[in-house]
Amino acid sequence: MKGMLKKSIMGLSAIAMLFLFSVMVSAACSGSCGTSQGSTFTLTKLDIEVNDVDLATASTSQKELLKEDELDVLVVFQANTNLQDVVIVAELTGYDKSDKVKISDESDTFDVSNGTVYDKRLELELPTRFEQGQYSLKVRIETKTDTFTQTYPVFIDAEEHSIEIRDVVLSPADEVRAGRALLISARIKNRGENDEEDIKVTASIPALGVRGTDFIDELDSEDCTGSSCDDSITSEEIYLRIPDCAEPGEYTVAVTVEFDDGDDEVTQTGKIRVVESDLCPLHGGSSSSSSSGSPTGKTVITIGPESQSVAKGATANYPLTLSNEGSSSRTYSVEVSAPWANVAILPSNVIVVGAGESKAAFIGVSPSGDASGEQLFSVTVKSGDSVLKQVPLKATVTGQSYSPMGKAKKALEVGIVVFVVLLVILGLIIGFNKLKGGEDDKGKEDDEAYY
Repeated sequence: MKGMLKKSIMGLSAIAMLFLFSVMVSAACSGSCGTSQGSTFTLTKLDIEVNDVDLATASTSQKELLKEDELDVLVVFQANTNLQDVVIVAELTGYDKSDKVKISDESDTFDVSNGTVYDKRLELELPTRFEQGQYSLKVRIETKTDTFTQTYPVFIDAEEHSIEIRDVVLSPADEVRAGRALLISARIKNRGENDEEDIKVTASIPALGVRGTDFIDELDSEDCTGSSCDDSITSEEIYLRIPDCAEPGEYTVAVTVEFDDGDDEVTQTGKIRVVESDLCPLHGGSSSSSSSGSPTGKTVITIGPESQSVAKGATANYPLTLSNEGSSSRTYSVEVSAPWANVAILPSNVIVVGAGESKAAFIGVSPSGDASGEQLFSVTVKSGDSVLKQVPLKATVTGQSYSPMGKAKKALEVGIVVFVVLLVILGLIIGFNKLKGGEDDKGKEDDEAYY
């Protein structure tokens, strides 16, 4: 009897100790520990922090996180057994574009020893278009055969003030000639919770010392609603004139947007290539040598406009001016490479320009065959065997066919207008002559009467 009582007491003691151990494990996990269905291991410790916010109780209560470029996830855990080839995966679910962009990260593979505490950091990069709202953070501790999963509801809140530069548009897009204008516009979006007013957009090329500014009166918040709501806008074109003597090369274009009463700003940069100008006295021409080796002086070459539209069957004319600033006459030759068009150079492709003189020629380009859309061609100016300048030009071939009757009609209309103007001028001349003749006759009569 006494032996049976002793066994009963020992059994109760074992049950009590097991219960006490379970309570201690539960307390250590702060309500976050557990095991997945089918898993052969459990965790005696699991703590999750996201951007320094503790999610220990997040399995039952939602935590708020501030939207940033990325979420820094810290996973601290302890297992009750040895594990091999462990990988920790963190994933943010509930994103409406998750079929295209996965917001997740995983650790390297490592082994786990029973009773040892491990901490691993993961980074979840948020897409630029990520919107505020309710999401779930899923943390998985995986082996080759088992998975432990814990899910935490979170609310990711946007910043009060946040502006994104979606795009910067340059015109011309890649290359601009010194002395000409570069037009810049910025597409911006409000990613913040508040409406923004008096947004300042500044475009500049710091290396050239040029800048311009535009102001946007108002921009709605990202989560605004209503038919008139607009959280994106494009600035007006900002005009930057490239200096005449800007050195050829590639330059950085910076666009800065200031908002929140000037307390915050965001900047985006791009590249533009500046080519040599004919307007600069230090550039704009090439010096060559005569056969005797003495310099013949500078030649200023001007070709423009750089781009024209031309209908099929019509001709686009590009004027070319050659100015010889040397002390002796020079002979120039003009070559055009345009395989998509018929080319004519008037009065000739060989031009003789005297010392200190300027002469003009016209390069006529007529689309041939199936040429359509934007077409490129080049004009090369030589003096002897020396290439003085090679200029790329553009022509946009439109689908509208050239009509000789239409041109004749237009010429007839212009002729009629000119004829009417000539008649008016002729009438005025006749009227003035009659008036003058009358005054002369009167003066003559007065003279005769006087004498």
